[in-house]
Amino acid sequence: MKKLGPIYLIRHGETVWNRAARLQGHKDTPLTLKGIKQARSLGFALRKVLKNKTPSFFYSSPIGRAKQTATIISDIIDFEVEKMEYKSSLKEITFGDWDGLNMQEILAQFKTSWEKRKSDRWNTSPPNGESFQEAKQRITPILNEIAIQQDVVIVAHGSLNKIIRGCWCSLSDSETLALDEPQDGFYCLVNGNREYFVSA
Repeated sequence: MKKLGPIYLIRHGETVWNRAARLQGHKDTPLTLKGIKQARSLGFALRKVLKNKTPSFFYSSPIGRAKQTATIISDIIDFEVEKMEYKSSLKEITFGDWDGLNMQEILAQFKTSWEKRKSDRWNTSPPNGESFQEAKQRITPILNEIAIQQDVVIVAHGSLNKIIRGCWCSLSDSETLALDEPQDGFYCLVNGNREYFVSA
């Protein structure tokens, strides 16, 4: 994969289900007041890094929480929201039957499949869900396109952003799974398989 960058890789702000410790996947809840403040802080931090320059491309997941975050950020960095592209391949990993559930509910209803997935998180999908490996296959084609563009903003999701960073930095599956999922800053992916964190 030829990589230019920089890509500014951003996770959406805190949502109602983030606060309630529920898996969201392809289901959606709106940003909390804290999440809206985080989105604004991310926008101002990005504007500072861009030095008021407008990015060339702005991509977002089409799921509501990402779109809400992306719209707030685009307003702050003066990117025309009509030019934003929503890519279905940037959707969060779907946890299938676990979408919307908290850990207590998953263990009560799906203990066997939870234990199975825990033994191989990368390759094992939740019931009717998607594995990290399947999500990587889904994201790879668009990432190959985006990697040769410059000054790109992406607003997506915790698990999916880990996969993007893992691909960019040539990390192993286990290294990718161990990455963080911050909402108080974003990662800048740059040439040379490198990244750095920008606090918001």
